[in-house]
Amino acid sequence: MSISLPTSPNVGNLIFALDIGTRTVIGITGFMDGDEFHIAAQEMMEHEGRFMFDGQIHDIPRVAKVVASIKAELEKKNGLSLEKVAVAAAGRSLKTVRCQVEMEHESDREIETLDIRGLELAALRQAHHELDGTRQGAEGEDFYCVGHCVIRYLVDNMAVSNLQGHKGRLIGAEIVATFLPASVVNSLYAVLQRAGLEPVNLTLEPIAAIDVAIPPSFRLLNLAMVDIGAGTSDIAITRDGSIVAYGMVPIAGDEITEPIMEKLLVEFSEAEKIKRALAQEGEITYTDILGMTNTVAPEEVLSAIDYVLDKLIDTVSAEILELNGGTPPKSVFCVGGGSRIPTLTERLARRLQIDHHRVVVRDRSFLRHVTGLENDPLAGPEGVTVVGIATVALARMGYEFMTVKINGSAYKLFNTKNINVSQALGLIRFDPRNLIGKNGRDLKFILNGRQHIVFGDLAEHARILVNDQDANLQSPVRDGDEIIVIKATQGRDASARVADFLPVSDTIAIRFNGKQTTWSPRATLNGGQAEPDALLKPGDKLDVLIPTVEAVAAKQGMNCSEKEIRVNGRGALASAVVSDGAVIEIATSNQMPDEMKITLNGEELLLPQKQETIFVDVFNYMQIDTTQPRGTLVMKLNGAPARYTQKISAGDRIDLYWEEN
Repeated sequence: MSISLPTSPNVGNLIFALDIGTRTVIGITGFMDGDEFHIAAQEMMEHEGRFMFDGQIHDIPRVAKVVASIKAELEKKNGLSLEKVAVAAAGRSLKTVRCQVEMEHESDREIETLDIRGLELAALRQAHHELDGTRQGAEGEDFYCVGHCVIRYLVDNMAVSNLQGHKGRLIGAEIVATFLPASVVNSLYAVLQRAGLEPVNLTLEPIAAIDVAIPPSFRLLNLAMVDIGAGTSDIAITRDGSIVAYGMVPIAGDEITEPIMEKLLVEFSEAEKIKRALAQEGEITYTDILGMTNTVAPEEVLSAIDYVLDKLIDTVSAEILELNGGTPPKSVFCVGGGSRIPTLTERLARRLQIDHHRVVVRDRSFLRHVTGLENDPLAGPEGVTVVGIATVALARMGYEFMTVKINGSAYKLFNTKNINVSQALGLIRFDPRNLIGKNGRDLKFILNGRQHIVFGDLAEHARILVNDQDANLQSPVRDGDEIIVIKATQGRDASARVADFLPVSDTIAIRFNGKQTTWSPRATLNGGQAEPDALLKPGDKLDVLIPTVEAVAAKQGMNCSEKEIRVNGRGALASAVVSDGAVIEIATSNQMPDEMKITLNGEELLLPQKQETIFVDVFNYMQIDTTQPRGTLVMKLNGAPARYTQKISAGDRIDLYWEEN
């Protein structure tokens, strides 16, 4: 949102931006003229006292008074009423978390948008968790995620720029997330409300400063920006085309002002004037607290602040190195009023061990596509951040607060006017595991010599409603909307019993060559007797003795090889499986089937000769019911323990009986 000036054909949309600093408040109005941002008017006022410390508002009424005064002056210069404003929060309040998460993925399925959104939500949740783990003594403070950027995606530990369409077992994302405490937002709101202003955009001071100090085309290089204000020094690092880290140190211009007060016996505001005059040539005139007018050489003042300046440089350099992985950046851009102090850039270059020409002060003359005022009193580095606040607001117009209800609870969120369900859920730490259901695990085992798969149940992904209407993660969300997320349902793992692969009936009735007979289904599991209720496990070997024509014929003492076979009146093979009520007809001949002689429990038994006869075939020739155990079943072949599937030959001695326990 902005304020239009229809009376001027060269003015499009006017933006009002405020940089509420520890010592000063700067306000500007500006507009876009083609590709150029033109500064229409500006005002700067100092606080009458120390109402802010380290970028934090301590005296809301006094700060609001200064803001109201600047608003009134700019309204006079622009000839219109200013009701909305873009502001920035100090880096002192900024919490930055860089983290990486990984999630398992079905390797045979392409990665979809829902998977990517879920992954980023998991990363934001991890960032929240890590932030909570680093904050001690502030358990009651609420933090809001005000934005995040993805550094890289991973597929099976390989970096990719876009996950969509890939396949892999493991997907990952590395992000940088930034957070603000609720107290900062509330204090800014209170100041603006007292001044009759509504926030149209909220950003962070280091984000605003780098927006104009280091344009996107520079960010392929490893650069650092340092915004040295009165209370804090904000830092941002760029690399590979993006901003990869933010930081802050609570030492800046005020710490340099204090030794000047002690050295020259002056009040704080007078010491500030002396500090700003250090960049000028000649002696500096000042008035001490006794009312006496004195002069001092800049060299004498620099000597008094030498140790504090070294401390500032050491602290800023250490933070830059930590944010940049222990190595110095290629160049450092300095903005903010504190960067005017003589010898600061040379000391910073020496401490970072880079060429002193690569540590420079950025003022408005270096800003691209920015047109200032003639004889601009804020043309120096102190006027950069407020321009960034304005340009960020114009690029992301409508960045304000909104209230939405999620699963019955109300949340206050930052609104970009194109916020969607995915972003809203990320801001409130919604568990992404509730969005994506996993299919149940498949059960794989060997059935009659071949791999068999019982598939797990399919999952049902989460259902999302916005104002009782079906929606998805990309659906837009507006102020006052109500979001309902019905959690995903996980698919049940596959399970099976032996009985699932046995015929329904305990016995199958078959008519064989005009005679009625029955078949009792049996099964072996991993070489042993299989109970019908036994649960199958992955890798099991299940053999079900199914009634084939060949097996039924063998039970009747007939070898059906090379004979005409008909099942239910139709031609069939010996391997054909028969069902309950089947009618089998096999052409007979005068030749008796080949037989082999064995000894079963001490008595001779003639068995039809087959290509292969196994131990379990003997069950067809004796009355023994394995479904109703009467002790321990003893199975021996030639005096040694036998297996169901063990091959038997003519002359073998078999013992098969129940042994009471």
